[in-house]
Amino acid sequence: MLSFKILFAFFYDALLLIALWFVSAIPFVLWQGSGFEQDPVKLLAFQTYLLAITYFYLSYFWTLNGQTPGLRVWHLRLLTNSDHLMNRYQANLRFLSGILLFTIGWIGLFIPPVKQTLQDRISKTKIVAT
Repeated sequence: MLSFKILFAFFYDALLLIALWFVSAIPFVLWQGSGFEQDPVKLLAFQTYLLAITYFYLSYFWTLNGQTPGLRVWHLRLLTNSDHLMNRYQANLRFLSGILLFTIGWIGLFIPPVKQTLQDRISKTKIVAT
């Protein structure tokens, strides 16, 4: 059951992030004008900009109280393995490993007995029910 709650929290946060990306894209598009996606350098700058917004969104909530809005709705909390809030280093490690291993990182969530994502194992964190 916890595995599905974690997935639902992920989808909830993904919806919020998509909305944030739409709002955040407005100044970039106004600044660069239409057709900026045709220039590879501008497109890379835009993607980096959205990635930075994602990083700040997630790491802010992870280090503040261990709950993104999605985790809060599903009554979950992200903690270190020693039951403390994660520090900035762990947040960076979790974010980077989550990006690099996105497609395979979630598989571990459904493999007993640990049922942890790969990014949680790498950053020495866990998601627990509150």
